[in-house]
Amino acid sequence: MAALAPWRGGMPLSVVIARYFAYAFAAVATAWLVAFAALSGAIGAGHVYEASWGPANAREVAESLAGRGDIGPGDVPTAYDYLVIDEDGTVRATDVGAAREGRAAEVAAEALAEEPGSVLVEGGGVGLTFASFRLEGGGACVLVSEYLPQWVSRDLAESLPNPQNLMLAAGAAGSALALALVARRASRVIGRKMAPLTEAAARVGRQDLDFSVARTNVREVNEVLGAMDAMRASLAESLEARWRSERSQREQVASLAHDLKTPLTVLRANADFVAEELADGAELDGPARAELAGAARDIAGGVERLDGYVRQLIEASRGSGAPTVAPVRPGELCARVVAEAGPVARAGGVELEASVEASAQTAPETPLDGDAVARAVANLVTNAVEHARSTVGVACRVAGGSLVVEVTDDGPGFSPAALAHGCERLFTDDSSRSARDGGSHYGIGLHAASETARAHGGSLRLDNREAGGARATISLPLSRGPAPARKRESAATGRRP
Repeated sequence: MAALAPWRGGMPLSVVIARYFAYAFAAVATAWLVAFAALSGAIGAGHVYEASWGPANAREVAESLAGRGDIGPGDVPTAYDYLVIDEDGTVRATDVGAAREGRAAEVAAEALAEEPGSVLVEGGGVGLTFASFRLEGGGACVLVSEYLPQWVSRDLAESLPNPQNLMLAAGAAGSALALALVARRASRVIGRKMAPLTEAAARVGRQDLDFSVARTNVREVNEVLGAMDAMRASLAESLEARWRSERSQREQVASLAHDLKTPLTVLRANADFVAEELADGAELDGPARAELAGAARDIAGGVERLDGYVRQLIEASRGSGAPTVAPVRPGELCARVVAEAGPVARAGGVELEASVEASAQTAPETPLDGDAVARAVANLVTNAVEHARSTVGVACRVAGGSLVVEVTDDGPGFSPAALAHGCERLFTDDSSRSARDGGSHYGIGLHAASETARAHGGSLRLDNREAGGARATISLPLSRGPAPARKRESAATGRRP
């Protein structure tokens, strides 16, 4: 978790949640305040009786109705239900609910025994209030009021719910709407804070790993983003390593396939020579027999090299063609490259001038990939043979603590473009050096030789000789082994790091 320390900044998620709880509480309280204010405004405007109006004014209303001979719905304020009975206790008219009708009739019957003009008030406070009185026309009436606000208009009272119930419904609906708005706001804010995580996951899914994961102001989200960034970096490194390995494998296969040209050239040239000699049908004299025997040896050597290259190709195609580094005597390595250069020169019809100085012959063992170095020199020799007029030179020596192998030819030399870019992969635009046989070039040989030298901590230098012709010089330090592979192009971005 130490790697996530830079991502721990920001407020805790609990603070964000608490903030939206506060928003929700404030929104719900506002909804209820608005509903209560609306009811209070209706009461103030005279459209609604306040809850205490009925119980508080029961006696006054009853006294005003006592002088009537009969009472109907239009005579009684909407704050009351009423019940009228005859002298014998029979209910004459009522709008009291069935649950209260029996009690209302009992209270009305009690008023029959009272003097006209007297009002009996029972109950009050926050419960039911009964106000009973005798009627001048006979019989008695009881007014039933409840501690609830009521519509002043009878039409509104009959068509709309009780004002208090309407306020409760409005408050509940307003609370639900307020909570929905707060939830929507919270989801949008949280969604924005999670957007970097969503974007990072999408880009990782597309293997687009060249980006930095954004930060938010929420600590826990930052920790998740930090973990995502660590995963992105790890995945990028893993993919780069895999793609570097795959590219290295492809380049190795391509280089080995290119190197097959050398033994194949030797095989074809010597096979043609043998076929021509045998087709003559004449007896072969001593020199001819020697030439034929040399051609046969070259064929055998080429087949052996070809077999080795094929095995390396198979290993490289399986991903197991790792370099083999072992102690090598520079003198033996130089003898090997000279020996392998001979058949190539003879196959190309040019003379080979080879020399191995004493400094190379007596140099101590050093860790090298001998096969790779031999193939690199063979590429330089093949390239020189293809462009030489008559002579190719191979010279080995030790100078400045490095093994130096110099390959020359007497051809037209390198063009300025080749001197600048000849060791780059797939470079073929060297118009000054066209092969004598008109064959195609693939821009792999010099690049492969350069990569081999670089892997050993050395270099490949191209220049032109003052006397004419080209020179390729490969230098390998004798005090160190092959260097680790150079970092390739970025797998995640396609750009060089």
